[in-house]
Amino acid sequence: MTEPTHELQQPSVRPRTRLSIIARLLTAVLLLCGLIGAGWIGLQWEPVLLPVRVVSIDGEMHGLSREALQQTISKEITGGILTQNLATLRARVQALPWVEQATTRRIWPDRIQVRVREHSALARWNESGLVTEDGVVFRPSDGRLPAGLARLGAANDEQAPEVVNRFLDWGSRLLALGLIVDGVQRDARGDWSIELLGGTDVLLGTDEVEQRLERLIAAYSQIEAIGIPTRLDLRYANGLAVRWLPVGNSAGGPKRIAAN
Repeated sequence: MTEPTHELQQPSVRPRTRLSIIARLLTAVLLLCGLIGAGWIGLQWEPVLLPVRVVSIDGEMHGLSREALQQTISKEITGGILTQNLATLRARVQALPWVEQATTRRIWPDRIQVRVREHSALARWNESGLVTEDGVVFRPSDGRLPAGLARLGAANDEQAPEVVNRFLDWGSRLLALGLIVDGVQRDARGDWSIELLGGTDVLLGTDEVEQRLERLIAAYSQIEAIGIPTRLDLRYANGLAVRWLPVGNSAGGPKRIAAN
């Protein structure tokens, strides 16, 4: 005998039930549209109802122009306290030349706080820039550079960290001899040179620059005993050439000192 089969039949939807479902959907759509419309109207009126009345600027500023900072902030304040885009504001402030870091936050009911931290310039970089101890190069938009800084430079900004590290290292080692490093340069060919305070040039060349600097340190007492050097050329295999400051009417021509 074959077993009887049972077919499952979907219950029919009554017309009234269908109408109820459609009415609920229409109600939900209308409610959603109402909320969207109310939200849009709220966004339009929010800057008027909840305006940003105060922008406070915190942080020490020595190189950064407060006027330029205020102008940048004023251009970006377009919303109210709730809708103002703080990420964009922070990015605009942080793009200013002297700014290392910027933070922004809302303070209810009507204030935005902007906090800035400046770069600390270690030295001048090439002709128009400044460089930090971390090798970050920046260029003030007004072109003003602090006086009294050492001069560092290279063919491109990517070499700044290496130049800064050499400047700090060589400066501390030569300071033990009473010499102050006033500049470090690396030219397009890769040649290194040092300028000492007072104008003495130290030429190290491209290769074995650390060994050549050690050679100078070892021989400097002999050099100083003879006179005041104006040019020290260490681009030799086993010695260095020295040009001394002329004394009286005698010419201080270059003399070569052999390394021990």
